[in-house]
Amino acid sequence: MAKLLGSGGVVLFFKLLGAFGGYVLLYSLSQSGGETAVGVYEVAFTAVLIGSTLGRFGLDTVIVRELGRANSAQFDRTLYREILLKVLAFNAVTAVALYFLATYFTGVFFDEHIPSGVLRMSAFAVIPFSWMLVNAEAYRGIHKHLQFSLNQHGTVYIFISAVLLLFPQAPLREYFPDAAQWALFLLVSFSTLFAVLTTFDLFTKFQGTDRVPTHLQGNLYSTALPMLISSALFMVISWSDTLMLSYFLPEGEVGIYRIAFRIATLITFAQFALNTVVAPMVSGLHSGGEGMGDLARKVAHINLVTAGPIFLVITVFGAFLLNLFGVSNVGVAYSNLLVLAIGQLANAFAGPVLNILNMTGYEKQARNTMLVTAGSNIVLNLFLIPQFGLIGAAMATSFTMVLWNVWAA
Repeated sequence: MAKLLGSGGVVLFFKLLGAFGGYVLLYSLSQSGGETAVGVYEVAFTAVLIGSTLGRFGLDTVIVRELGRANSAQFDRTLYREILLKVLAFNAVTAVALYFLATYFTGVFFDEHIPSGVLRMSAFAVIPFSWMLVNAEAYRGIHKHLQFSLNQHGTVYIFISAVLLLFPQAPLREYFPDAAQWALFLLVSFSTLFAVLTTFDLFTKFQGTDRVPTHLQGNLYSTALPMLISSALFMVISWSDTLMLSYFLPEGEVGIYRIAFRIATLITFAQFALNTVVAPMVSGLHSGGEGMGDLARKVAHINLVTAGPIFLVITVFGAFLLNLFGVSNVGVAYSNLLVLAIGQLANAFAGPVLNILNMTGYEKQARNTMLVTAGSNIVLNLFLIPQFGLIGAAMATSFTMVLWNVWAA
């Protein structure tokens, strides 16, 4: 328990710090471009996440599981190098595809006054963003939780926010006329810096041989594919509401929804921190240790103690928080916030159910769980958003969040 709380506390601290940067980013965007700038950035960042998820091909989850095994040290460098090169190659394909399809997707998801350069900048962000996240997962696998925490997009947001506060408008306005495009350029710059520095650091830490682990030879893709599908489906659940809202409603409405969603995720901060620590621990216990059930129960109890009070704070002070970020229609946004908060509360109470499945060889069961819930999420969003608008998206997201946690449990 001491190790769990100690390591989890480090991750939670940086998660809170990164979240602060994320909220400052939302505030900066809302000040420079209003709710529309927030909505445009969130949709563009969704494109980065989708491209990055497809490009990582589930290999980032494989590296956590394999490095978390007790006998993996002799393969660290080779395994890392093999996975990193494959991830970079896959991401190059997704980035090129997004770049050339940017004009088409701009017409689908944005009003005509939004330049296609916003999504083109998203294409440039895919490779360094994925590279940084793979390195973060490598640190996670070898229990370097401080380094893992530093290499998250929340940490990068701190640097982006600092620049945005100093330069609300891009110094080179002819290249970055839109506030969201300027923020995405900063994401490209800082992600590249983080990725390069951590790659050098990891190669100094890892040992190596001339081969990957025997059980992965020729099976790397087949092992990673169910994890890719689970990650992609999780992405569908997390971001399909944003994309569908941007299709049916103006960018300003999307901005209101995303601000409410970001506030609701405060409930699962502790869960994120604990899941980060738990994943390699579960892999190690499954490979020959004992006490995995006890570990899962402890995590669920900690989630219960931390998530409940945050939910109550959001319930009481939600309107104030929404007003702080410049939301114009606080009444509508507050109802969305409460519905989204209920889904996040259920997510926290369930504990690390998907992590346990993925880390113990049941990645196909995790994939099937996400397949059912992602399908439900798409159908519900398609039906509820045209009928009820923002609250329809919130209901669809919360329902499917409850569904996947109950199913996985």
